[in-house]
Amino acid sequence: MTLSDTRIRSLKPRDKIYRLADAHGLCLEVTPSGSKLWRYRYRWAGKATMLSLGPYPIVGLAEARRKVLELREQLIAGLDPGELRRKPRQRQEATDAARFEAVARAWRESKATRLKPKTLTKLDAILDRDLIPGLGRIGMDELATPEVVAVLEKITARAPHMAQKARSYLNQIVEFAVKKGLRKDGRTLTLRGVVHLPKTKGLPAAINEDALREVMQIVRSHPDVMIATALQLQAYTALRPSNVVTARWSAINLDKGIWRIPGEQMKTGEDHDLPLPRQAMALLRDALKWRRGGSKKDWVFPAISERTTPHMCRDTLSKALRDNGLAGKHVPHGFRASLRTMAREELDADIDALEAQLAHSVGDATQKAYNRAKLLKKRFGIMQQWADYLDRLIKTSRESPSA
Repeated sequence: MTLSDTRIRSLKPRDKIYRLADAHGLCLEVTPSGSKLWRYRYRWAGKATMLSLGPYPIVGLAEARRKVLELREQLIAGLDPGELRRKPRQRQEATDAARFEAVARAWRESKATRLKPKTLTKLDAILDRDLIPGLGRIGMDELATPEVVAVLEKITARAPHMAQKARSYLNQIVEFAVKKGLRKDGRTLTLRGVVHLPKTKGLPAAINEDALREVMQIVRSHPDVMIATALQLQAYTALRPSNVVTARWSAINLDKGIWRIPGEQMKTGEDHDLPLPRQAMALLRDALKWRRGGSKKDWVFPAISERTTPHMCRDTLSKALRDNGLAGKHVPHGFRASLRTMAREELDADIDALEAQLAHSVGDATQKAYNRAKLLKKRFGIMQQWADYLDRLIKTSRESPSA
């Protein structure tokens, strides 16, 4: 019995899906939710197959029958209606997979396990903010130098060093596409000379006694005890600002006077053992007084507000120096240059020990192993000398007649 609109409208849902046949393989499927869907059932190569023709009443009875006649004509011509329907979708999927966005994200996933979290965050920012919005819909085999240059020029105008990274990423993505067969072999981008970096200027740093005395006096007298402690710790250890503000109690051994910075926080990728002079140890013992509980228990410098990070923000240290008259004279990172210059000139400190203290990667693998394993004792002595030297500078300023 063939279907009619009157009969279709009268159909009620049941506990399970059921179907009513019309003719030539056309049937109507009624779901427990009450939806009514047209289906076409046929056999191809001895296998039963079913295609969807759309929902009723959006697709009416007459239109469903017309569609079935078209599908039957394809069968008579020796064509599989299901395969003909899949091909445009498969072609679209292949096209989408070859677009810049899909290839860039696949390249990103291939590198994710080998990159540090901080590096991966920067990579994602460049992809999501600049490269994918500008190039995402372009097929990799169609990607050309002019359109890439246009994107890089926009980044350069805002952040030249980020543009340099973006250029490197683009070359890697193109190489990845070639290896995956999504771009013809040998088709590279011509990006040399596109990104022009500004002339580099050294970070402001106190590298003479008078300048360093001024810095230490300001640091020591800062009204916020937590900020003053963080800045003094940086002065006494020459750690990078990011390592200081992210300090964890679990990494500090107050009994042995060792602060171990985990490899994932170091540019070298290796753990860095830092000897602590007596002054730094005293600061840390005082810092135990503000140690908090719960999720902030392990942070040496827990944030008062967690709008950005659970620990003190690195920019807090920079702002403290700027606000106290040191803008353009000294930045927190400058303490590393102070140690490297002043400890060498004033204390005649061993250059290899200083490089090891600053966690600079120098020499071959054997030399690097030697620096890590053999210079810790020597660094203890140098850093204690350095801390005493900084204290003498402050004492001299207090005792001078002009003070």
